[in-house]
Amino acid sequence: MTSDNPLLPVGEAEAAAPDDGLMMDVLASQYRLSALAVADRLGLFAALAERPSSAAALASDRGLHPHGTEVLLNALAAQGLLVVHGDAYHPTATARAFLLPGTARYWAPMLALGWDERCTAVRTLVAEGTPYGYRGKGIWDTHNRSRHHGELFARAMHAHSAGPAAALAARLDLSGCTSLLEVGGGVGTYALALAGRNPRLTAQVLDLPVVERQAVRLIEDSGLTGRVRLRAGDMFGEPWPVEQDRVLLADVLSDWDDEGCRTLLGRARKALAPDGRLLIHQVLLDDSRHGSDAAAGYSLALAVMTGGRLRTLPELASLLAESGFGECVAAPTYGLYSLITVRGD
Repeated sequence: MTSDNPLLPVGEAEAAAPDDGLMMDVLASQYRLSALAVADRLGLFAALAERPSSAAALASDRGLHPHGTEVLLNALAAQGLLVVHGDAYHPTATARAFLLPGTARYWAPMLALGWDERCTAVRTLVAEGTPYGYRGKGIWDTHNRSRHHGELFARAMHAHSAGPAAALAARLDLSGCTSLLEVGGGVGTYALALAGRNPRLTAQVLDLPVVERQAVRLIEDSGLTGRVRLRAGDMFGEPWPVEQDRVLLADVLSDWDDEGCRTLLGRARKALAPDGRLLIHQVLLDDSRHGSDAAAGYSLALAVMTGGRLRTLPELASLLAESGFGECVAAPTYGLYSLITVRGD
C-alpha cells in the first residue's frame, strides 16, 4: 500500500463490525450548537413562543429561506428544543426557560461565546438558502479545481461508505446480474464490495476525474481489475452506459435539491435495461423528519455543505414517480441506512 493512497479495500470485517450509529451521532453533534446559536440570533425561539407556526410561514414572515429554515427547525425539534403539533413548531419548556430574552437565565451570552464558522455557515443557509461548502466556495467546483480537496473528500467518503457498502453486499442478491453502474461512486467503494461478493458482476463507477488515481489503485488492491473500472466524468454531463442490470445511487441524491435529483433519476431510467432495477442506498428521515437527532443533524450538515437534503420515503417515492419510475420498496440495511429498490419500467 503506497503512502499517498491510504485506502484499504472493504472486506468481511466491515460487514461484521458494529454499525456507524455512534459515528453518525458524533457527526451530527457538530451542528447542535450551531443550530441553537443561529436560531437564537435570528430570534426564532421568541417568534415561535409568540406565535407557533410552520417552517414555511416562519420563513416567509422573517424573510428566510424555506428549506434552510425547515432543516434547522427539524434539527432543533430532534434536540428537544421544539415540539411539533400539526405543522406548527412550539418551543419546549427548556427552550422557554433558557432561550427567550428578558430573563436572567437567557443563554444568549453563552451561545455567543461558541459562535464559529460553522454557525456562520448555518446562518448563511437559513438566511440565504446558499450552501456554505468550503468557506463559502462551492464544494463540487472546489473538488474540480483542487486535487487536495477532491482526494481528501474521496478518502472521507470511502471511510464513510465502507460499513454500509459491506453490509449491503452481504445481504443483496445480485447473482442474476452481470452489469452495474455506480453513479457518483467516488473511488468505487460500493461497486468493489458488490463485485467482490458476486463473481459474475462487472461494474463501472462514474465520478469526477480527481478520484481516478486513488480509484485505480484501490481497484488493483482489491484484486478486481478488469471487473470494476472507473469512468471519469461529470454525472450530469457525461453519457451514461445503457442496458445496465442495476444502477446504484449510494449517498448521491441527498447531495442535491429536487431539480438535481430529477435529472439524475431521469438519466438512471434511461441507463437501465428493460428488466433492470434502480438501487438507492442512503439515510432516510422518518416521516416526522425530526424523530432521530443523528438523522436530522446529518440532514442539516448536508444542506450546509452541498445544498442537498435527506428525504422521507414518501418524498423520495414522489420524486421517483415524477421521473417515470414505478412503486419502490424500502428495507433497512445498516444503521440509519435503507435500500430503496425500484423497477425501471
